[in-house]
Amino acid sequence: MKIRNLLSIKKLAVLGICVSFVAGGCGKMTESSLPELEEPVALNEAYRPVEYGTIGSIQVLMATAVPRDYCNYYSANVNISQIYVEPGDTVNAGDVLAVCDVDEAKKQLQECKDALVHENETYEISAQISDTQIKMWENQAAPNIDERVADTGEFSTEQIEKKESTEEDYNTQIATEQENERYDKQLHEYRVQKINEQMALYQQIVDDGTLKAVHSGLVTYTKKLTDGRSAAACENIVIVSDTDDLVLDIKDTAINEYKYSDYDKKYVIVDGEKYDVTESQYTSEVLVLSKINNRYPDVCVESREKPFLTAGQMYPVYFEKTKANQALVVGKDSIYKDGDTRYVYVKNDEGGREKRIITTGESDENYTQVTEGLKEGELVYYNSTDQVPTKYSKYTVTRSDFDIANYGVRYSRSDAGTITETCDYEGQIVSVNVKQDDTVEKGMLLYVVDTGEGKAAITEAKNAIDSENESYAQKIADYDKQIKDLSEGGNSAEENNRQDEKPDTAYDEQQLKLNLQLLNLQKKLACADHIYQLSRLQSAYDSISAGNDGKGNISVYAKNDGKVSKVSVKAGDNVEEGSDILQITGNSTDVLQVLVKDSNNYNVYTDNIADVGERVSLELDGTTIYGNCIGFAGYGREAQKGYINQDDKGVHITGNTDSGYGNAAFYIKLDNGIPDDLTRASAVKFSYVSFKKVVVVPTSIIHKQVNPMDKDDISYYVWKIDGDSVVKQPVILGDYTSGSNTLVLYGIDEGDEICLAS
Repeated sequence: MKIRNLLSIKKLAVLGICVSFVAGGCGKMTESSLPELEEPVALNEAYRPVEYGTIGSIQVLMATAVPRDYCNYYSANVNISQIYVEPGDTVNAGDVLAVCDVDEAKKQLQECKDALVHENETYEISAQISDTQIKMWENQAAPNIDERVADTGEFSTEQIEKKESTEEDYNTQIATEQENERYDKQLHEYRVQKINEQMALYQQIVDDGTLKAVHSGLVTYTKKLTDGRSAAACENIVIVSDTDDLVLDIKDTAINEYKYSDYDKKYVIVDGEKYDVTESQYTSEVLVLSKINNRYPDVCVESREKPFLTAGQMYPVYFEKTKANQALVVGKDSIYKDGDTRYVYVKNDEGGREKRIITTGESDENYTQVTEGLKEGELVYYNSTDQVPTKYSKYTVTRSDFDIANYGVRYSRSDAGTITETCDYEGQIVSVNVKQDDTVEKGMLLYVVDTGEGKAAITEAKNAIDSENESYAQKIADYDKQIKDLSEGGNSAEENNRQDEKPDTAYDEQQLKLNLQLLNLQKKLACADHIYQLSRLQSAYDSISAGNDGKGNISVYAKNDGKVSKVSVKAGDNVEEGSDILQITGNSTDVLQVLVKDSNNYNVYTDNIADVGERVSLELDGTTIYGNCIGFAGYGREAQKGYINQDDKGVHITGNTDSGYGNAAFYIKLDNGIPDDLTRASAVKFSYVSFKKVVVVPTSIIHKQVNPMDKDDISYYVWKIDGDSVVKQPVILGDYTSGSNTLVLYGIDEGDEICLAS
């Protein structure tokens, strides 16, 4: 995966399509008004022939050939026990790539089960509380005012109005509570669904905690366990790339920024040949997920003709939109107007020029279609304010390779599965129980650290349990007191305040019963919450206490097999949280890890790495050693890159983690293995820009012009020799210069003759 800083490529300067079909053209052309009898004046004679061409617009984007990637990840949060593969390994679909901590998954599964029980229990109690509250309001609104007035005549008009208003308030409260019940039911069902989904994921991990390759290919990325074993859901653990299936990735052009899907013609130039392409299609589910996460995949194009692509090579992709095809065209700077009349000046047989009225059709930025008044081959004057060269030599355009090199100035042998054990607390090392070159097995004691914070953490966890118990006991005591007071005192304070009403024994008894029922349900809910919270706090206490003797001495054990490659501390050393203690390493590999850093000796583009499959080289004692890029370390853009994965289970977005190296990094394998002595080797050389069989011309033949009305409107042209004429020909440049040469993407082609200043 190559991180490209394209030096502010002239991505898609819009020029007329006819540039590639018409012999002449100009950089910035506009129609001009001219009195009928006035003859045009130029610095010298400037004519171009009328030819057939296409009116439209063109856009050029840069694509890089890269292997198709396949991501391998867990769908739930896990702790990785071991990754069995390294960049450069070849795997088949179904091969085991990694394994996670099943015990941790079992713990997560049990937490999900407990959460589900708690969710169902508390929802049921909450629903009963809501129903009880509604019954209380219904009971308070129930007395029929009209009947009371008829029977007793005790209520005045003012009292009746007050009662009616109160009854309306109760009805509003009832309606609101019923709406809340409906919302709570939907929320409960959603929570249950999500918990069940998590349980299914963890159950799958418990049943089989292995991560298996979804596709055959080359391992090009693995998560580094140096900074921790925890992996988030949908975090890439391993990426496998199919090096036999290359796609054209238009980097730095995500699908949300792409505006050329409706262009008529799309093609790529490969080794000087043109191949039609189509964009890779993404489903609506992919687009929705991308929008939600604001992480969009790159635009990729492919050709049915399957041209031979080289990994790491760059290819210009062209997008054309046509207004008129195979039409007679002239430059817009040749056209004058007098009211609604359009005319040009045509060179006659005597060498002079004559005025010719024409009828025009479609136009683009540079050219206009002529439907009447001109014939192919006639020479038409154009208004050139630039000095047409009179002394020059001919330069014939050819196609050649164009490369700009980049360098990796630091490199070292990559060891498989290196893990750095870091201390989780500040403290003092009590003992280091292994030494360098020792072979360790999972579960072996590595070191013991004495930390007051470890002791404090246990105390804090114990205090949290005690605090929860005390808080619960106080809540229960409060509920018991309210229940006792209500039972002994009869009516609640609310009912006792009904001083303006005649006592209603049946009503008061019903309210008392409902109030007691409500308090008992609230007490039951508090009990359910307490049991759940207490279990979570106890689990946290057990986790903190593991390996801790209660006095702050914490024992740390190996989590996988390996060999101690480095010990950084000794007994008695004081350490801080995050300090390196030791490293455990797997077997050495034949892979070099390359870091791209600033250098005084090389021109380094630090945000750029080699693409998978790209050829690289290394100079050693006057001999060039070649190899291939076989993976990347996930720094910078690659660390933030979002991958869209769609399978039979749905659409997922995954991402890589930062390697932690602080620099862009990638991996290479040399064709004949790593030399015994690399001290005399140069930097690893790879491509920053690499094109094959493209138009490359001397920079001196390219001219720049700036629109006087818009200083940011800059275009480029060359003086092209067309028979006996010299005409201004607009070109599109790739914004690359290598030595004294410049890459030209559009406007001239192999065999064209250009003026080279003498």
